[in-house]
Amino acid sequence: MNSSVMHLDPVDGALATDYGVLKPSRMPHALSVAGLAATLLAAIYCGWGNHTLPDFAAWSSTIWMCVALVCAALITPKVFAPGYLLSLLPFLIAWRVAAMNDAQVMVWVASIAAIPVFVQFVDCVLSDLRRDRGKPGAWLGTLLWQATLVRMYFGLNELCHSSEKIFAGMGWFHRLEAGFQGFGLGELAAAFVILGGFIEFTCAVSVGLGLFARLGALLSLIYFLVATVGFGGEWSRGYAWASAGGGGWEYVMLLMVVFAGVMMTGAGKFSLDGWLLRRGLIPRRLRLLMVNRQAITHS
Repeated sequence: MNSSVMHLDPVDGALATDYGVLKPSRMPHALSVAGLAATLLAAIYCGWGNHTLPDFAAWSSTIWMCVALVCAALITPKVFAPGYLLSLLPFLIAWRVAAMNDAQVMVWVASIAAIPVFVQFVDCVLSDLRRDRGKPGAWLGTLLWQATLVRMYFGLNELCHSSEKIFAGMGWFHRLEAGFQGFGLGELAAAFVILGGFIEFTCAVSVGLGLFARLGALLSLIYFLVATVGFGGEWSRGYAWASAGGGGWEYVMLLMVVFAGVMMTGAGKFSLDGWLLRRGLIPRRLRLLMVNRQAITHS
């Protein structure tokens, strides 16, 4: 039998051919594409029609929506997980930029478009679980999807912070620059805003999309330690996140625990790492940046 069919998956031991059926079975993909196309039109209108998206925000939201639509239309139908992830990230950025600038037309269109986009993911999960129902280890499959949902949420959550720093327009950038000056950074404040935004964007790509996830999770841990110990002061304010003197370490610890979990194991099969590993595109010496040694041993 062809060895390419029989080699084991380096992430979870499944046959490589299983990845071809990791996709929704009931949700029409055309609805998601139509929603993304409508959101792109709304971004253009808000940027150059009613001007609710100012300066750079108009360009960033429009460009990101172009990326989302191209990925959804051209990649997702061929291989669902990579295409879905690569379209989801720019869609979330553009949606966040619209919300921060109160571009209501785009916010409402994106909110409606998000329904079929998110239902696609749910459909994919349920289809995968139905496929494994009754097989040994089916319960483990459910737990793996639970971990995937947590990883994606906490990873992609960093897009909110990244977007406000580098994609939401000059108004938001200067506000954050003034806030960073309060940390005593002086003329370096603008550079630190940009640096923080790019690090958070990298965290979202690495952890949220699962691209070199273990490395990204480690960098995320380091970043949050530096940001909170060196600048934020959360560790000195007690536990509760919502308190009179400012947020404590509750939320920071929650993030760090999730990132530590990803660093231990990797991102799983619904990730860019999973697709790259299944296709044998990553040199063996780099795989530890994606999955742990046990997964490589069983590959």
